[in-house]
Amino acid sequence: MPTTTPPNPVAAPRERTADIRLRAAFLVSGTGDWIYRLAIPLLVLKLTGSAASTAFAYAIEFIPYIVVGLFAGVIADRFDRRRLMILCDGISAALALVITAIALLPHPPVAALYVCAFVLACVRPFYFPAFQGFLVDVVPEHRLARTNSWTQTADSALSFLGPVAGLAFVAAIGPSWSALLNAVSFAASAGLIASIGALRPGRAPAEPAEPAEATEATEPTAIWEDFRTGLRTLWELKPVFWGTLLMALSNLAAFTVESSLFYLVLKVERMPNVALGLVLGGQGLGAVVGAVLAERLTERFRLGSLLAAAMGFSGLTMVLPVVAPSWWAVLVGWSLEGIATSVVVVAWFTARQTAVPSELIGRTVSVGRAVAYLTIPLGALLGGQLVVGAAPARTVFGWAAAVQGLVFLGTLVSPVRRIGRTGQGDAVPSPAAATEAAAGPAAGPAVETAESPTG
Repeated sequence: MPTTTPPNPVAAPRERTADIRLRAAFLVSGTGDWIYRLAIPLLVLKLTGSAASTAFAYAIEFIPYIVVGLFAGVIADRFDRRRLMILCDGISAALALVITAIALLPHPPVAALYVCAFVLACVRPFYFPAFQGFLVDVVPEHRLARTNSWTQTADSALSFLGPVAGLAFVAAIGPSWSALLNAVSFAASAGLIASIGALRPGRAPAEPAEPAEATEATEPTAIWEDFRTGLRTLWELKPVFWGTLLMALSNLAAFTVESSLFYLVLKVERMPNVALGLVLGGQGLGAVVGAVLAERLTERFRLGSLLAAAMGFSGLTMVLPVVAPSWWAVLVGWSLEGIATSVVVVAWFTARQTAVPSELIGRTVSVGRAVAYLTIPLGALLGGQLVVGAAPARTVFGWAAAVQGLVFLGTLVSPVRRIGRTGQGDAVPSPAAATEAAAGPAAGPAVETAESPTG
């Protein structure tokens, strides 16, 4: 029966130092990123007045995950993850400076903003699987849930403070300074990652699944084989597979609403910018509460039951604006939805990190995330269309609640529902078993049991 790796007292101080620096890099990068994330949609809305254009500007950062993200995890597994993260931060800082220059123009071209935002978004898919793999390399297994809870709390706190502070900053200073702050945050994040020393004993840096020996296979062929390994891992771990599909459907519901909030609050309800900041900040505050609760909840309940409950609660929160279509109902409902989202994220990330071996986690995460992100731009475009029709609040939230209800039912009847607790033998297969699962269909029956974890 697999068990959680016991703490190593000798390596503990070094592990804590690396963990703190990794968290700091995450926090610094996210601080500037939130303001930039708000500046571009607001600038596009000001220039075009179009709901569809604004929604697309908000969701464009997710599009590269659908294509680029499919192979980004292979790169994260084949090369030094630490160096890859530093490179991504450096390129991102340079691109943010270009956006700063564009925003300073008297009449910024919308097409140029889209292009720069898209190119920047093409870099970030490489960062995420590298971060996830590096986190597993640096943080002991028994601390994964705690670290995931902290990063989700920090991200949620930024979501809470970012909209109000970001919108006020953009209104007072302008979007150019927002992008400049984002560039500084990327540079600082790169410096913190560079300061992290050697990995903890017993956890070697990621290596290719099959080390390059001969010159028979070309590099593209090797990358393709690694990509196929990620697909096989995703398919063989059935809770991972079904959970990824359900996450994609949940993203469709969430981003149908989230990408429409700019237009719904500012144009339909004719509220000031501060009202939009309160709505987005309310979601962030709820997410902080959910992230704080998530660590304790993952210790007390089966992850599958917790995921199902959170998915169902998320659907219920979307019903409130349908019953009372007003901006305050959107504020309350979206704040409660933040709680559900954080619980889902912490439980999902913890299960995936413990389910997939370190040498496979990059490609498995990127493939799964590409599938899950496939519906985000679709949801954004759909929301842009629904919000300009009759009774926009009821239409958008009602449609999203119906989809989220299907996600809740799917979680109940799929293998995701039977995921156990981490570290107790009923949730986490051994690394050897998971590696065998990735090797081919013969390992299928071993990973399709009710005791398999999600991904």
